[in-house]
Parts: sequence; C-alpha cells; structure tokens
Amino acid sequence: MNFVIRPIKLLLVAFVLISGFGLSFRQDRESVASASTTTSSSMVYLPITIKGYPRPMTIFGAQVLPYKSNKVMNFMKEADVYWVRVNAINWNEIEPIQTDPPTYKWDKVNDLYLSSAGQNGMQTIATIRYAPVWAQKIPGYACGPISTEALDEFAQFLQALVQRYSYPPYNIKYWELGNEPDIDYRLADQNSGFGCWGDENDEYYGGGYYAEMLKVAYPAIKAVDPTAQVLMGGLLLDCDPTHPPQGKDCKPAKFLEGILRNGGGNFFDIANFHGYSPYSSSSPGGELYYDEHFPSWEARGGVVLGKLNFVREVMANFGVDKPVMHTEGSLICPEWNETDCNPPTEAFYQAQADYVAWLYVRNWAAGLKGTIWHQFNGPGWRNGGILDENQDPRPAYYALDFLTQELKGATYAAQVTQFPSLVGYEFKTAAKRIWVLWSPDAGTYAIQLPGDVLHVYDKYGADITPAGPEINVKSPIYVEFTP
Repeated sequence: MNFVIRPIKLLLVAFVLISGFGLSFRQDRESVASASTTTSSSMVYLPITIKGYPRPMTIFGAQVLPYKSNKVMNFMKEADVYWVRVNAINWNEIEPIQTDPPTYKWDKVNDLYLSSAGQNGMQTIATIRYAPVWAQKIPGYACGPISTEALDEFAQFLQALVQRYSYPPYNIKYWELGNEPDIDYRLADQNSGFGCWGDENDEYYGGGYYAEMLKVAYPAIKAVDPTAQVLMGGLLLDCDPTHPPQGKDCKPAKFLEGILRNGGGNFFDIANFHGYSPYSSSSPGGELYYDEHFPSWEARGGVVLGKLNFVREVMANFGVDKPVMHTEGSLICPEWNETDCNPPTEAFYQAQADYVAWLYVRNWAAGLKGTIWHQFNGPGWRNGGILDENQDPRPAYYALDFLTQELKGATYAAQVTQFPSLVGYEFKTAAKRIWVLWSPDAGTYAIQLPGDVLHVYDKYGADITPAGPEINVKSPIYVEFTP
C-alpha cells in the first residue's frame, strides 16, 4: 500500500485530521536458567512465549547494539527491560540515490536485530539518522540538517519506513529523529553518530530549522500510523545557559528554544535528553558526586535532574506540556580518569551498581516516561555497559535485575523525608510498601527503622534485615512494610 501524501501542505492537513493512542503489552519475568554462549555469524533467538495481557509503561530501558546470539536479549528479558533504543535506521544507506519513484534498500536494515525487542514484548525506540549526499543541506555532513528541497523526500521515506516496521514482527511505535542534533556541525565528524544540526551563527543554534523538519516529518509518520510516537533527537544540552560556567555562553542549549519559537512544539510527542555521570573515586563528595554536582548543571540539580528541569522550564515558557524521556545515561568510567579507569576498578563496578538504583528510581519519582541506560551490551561506551566484553553480567546487571523484580507492579508514592542524611523514595504495590534509601555522598549513616518492617534487602537482593531497629546505609537498600 502506498500512503505517500504530497506536497508538504497536504501532510499538515492529514495530521490535523488524525488522532491516535499508544499500545503496549506486558510479559511476566521468565527465568533464564543459564545464558547461552553460542555464537554464530548470524543472529539467533530462542522463541519466548509472550502473554497477551496489557503491560504497563515502565521506566526501565536500555540502548542495545547488534549482537550475534540470543544471550544479550535473554539478559534484557530477564531484567525486565521495557524500552529498547536502537540505532538501526540510516537513511543514507537505505536511499543512497535519489530516484523517481524512490528505491529503498531495505536489506541495509538489520531486520532480525530490529524485530527482536518487539517479539519479546518490549518497546523499540528506533533512531533515524544520516542524510544521503543528495539530501544534505551542508555538503559532506551526513549527520547534519536535511536540505529544504529534500524534506518532501524525507517525508516519503518516513512513510515507507513506518509502513514497513510498525507491524509484526517489528511493532515499532516510537521514532526518534536524529541523535544529539544540538551540536554544531563544525564540532562533529562528517559521519558522526551524533549531531549535527547545530549552527553557532544562528541565535537559536539551528533549532528553528530543526522545527521545519519536524513540521514535515511528524504528520508524515502520523498519516501512516496514528498510534506512532515521535521523539526529538535526544538533546546533549552542553551546559545551562541560565547559569553558564566560566568562559562558556552555553548557546547550544538555545536549540530547544529555537524549536519551540518556530512552532515545533506541535510536532513531537516526547521530549528527550542525554546525561551521564562520570565516576571518580577522588571526588570531594563520593564516587557518584558528579551526578548532582556536574559543573555545567549543578545549579539546577545535576547532569540528569538539572537537564530535566531545564527542558521542562523551556517547554513551559512556550505553553508546551509533553512527556520527557532520558534517552541516554549511565555511570561512565572515562578514559581521562587514568587512576580509576585504566582499567576500571572493582570499586567502579560497585558504584555503577549503586547508580542503577539512583538513576531509575529517581527518574521514576521525577515523572520521566522512560530512562535508557547506555548501553546494555558490554563493555560499553566509556565502560558503561551493563554486561562486560563477553556479554556476561557485571554487578550493575544484578542490581537492575533485583530492582525491576522488587518494584514490579509498583506505583510511586512519595519521597521519604524522615532521614535528612539519606535520599529516599516510597513505592506501593498491592502486597507491600517499599522504601528505596541510599546515601547521596561518601558517608555511611545509621538510621532507626520503624517497627513494622518486614524485610530489608541490599542492592542485589540479599536479605540484610537487622535484628534490631538500627541499620547502616550507604549503598541503596530496599525496606519492605505491610501495605
């Protein structure tokens, strides 16, 4: 079937005439008794039974790279990962030559890799990148903006893409347009995996032109699948323009304002951003200090909550109220930290397991729609992988596995404020109340628990229920109560 609607004005009319709703599915945890170590030149997946009742939207997500066996997917399924972000759609490979009618090389898409999440009851976020040579506004920059003359062809490509991949076995409903577009093309490699729609010579850093693309892309996608959800390219947000560090003007963060000033707020469903915390054993406030005290975002609450605060504030200034996702984040061990990261120490891997609870639990409480740990496969960018280089679990995996098990079916209730030295959040299920508590700095703090405690677990699920009311807290713990 051909759903192409041209020209652009007709796309906009079609968008106005349609509305839709999201669909989701649920599956129970199915234990993986032992991970397969089989490898082959092509990807192989074990069949997994999907239960047919609704699955609620969850916070837990991860970026995944192509893999050659069922091992990675089995670990993701066991850990109840819900969102799976993939960089699988490269327009420049699928339509390298402009023809009339267009010719798409779908064999350039790794279909088996792209379908595995949907077949296992997960939601895929497919990132669309790279303009073909003939569609580049800035010649030579595949990561850069699409030329005005090629926007109709981009819309036509999107419609063919969504028509192909929104149905079984792929079931893709979430489409992300670019990756960190708020980077000036002069700061990126021509074929960079991030960027590069930014323009430092523009008052709003190129965001206005990105909005022109959204105005074409959004109705094109919705015309084919009204239930589809469109994400902006995840914003890097280099630094806070309202509290710039010394020597920086933070102009790239004006990109989002440029999108909204040019009316782009009506042409995406989900706003999203990226934010990583670097590990340092010598930081003044503990190993995870740079999450909340990242220099360029400290004034707003750190590299994650600070960016979230900024995105929501900018949208509110333009009367835009959209869900927000954190589509890249993790505790990384960067190469410039030679003391801790060459190679990473065991202390880093333990801190990374702590950060699993920090990131997902706090983002859940902050009302984010989803959080994508970058990345699930190992060893990961800057050692951020949940798995290691052999695709076996690191401590962070076991922390994630218990976290999703403990909070399965839970709803967020409130912050736990009884302990000034700790960070805490309360969740509720039909069977119990759960506190998740941790120390926000390097300190270990003794607290007095209430008398109605059922169990206390460490970050990996080991029972550490004390004989009396007192317990020491540094790493995350889970405290269960009667409902």
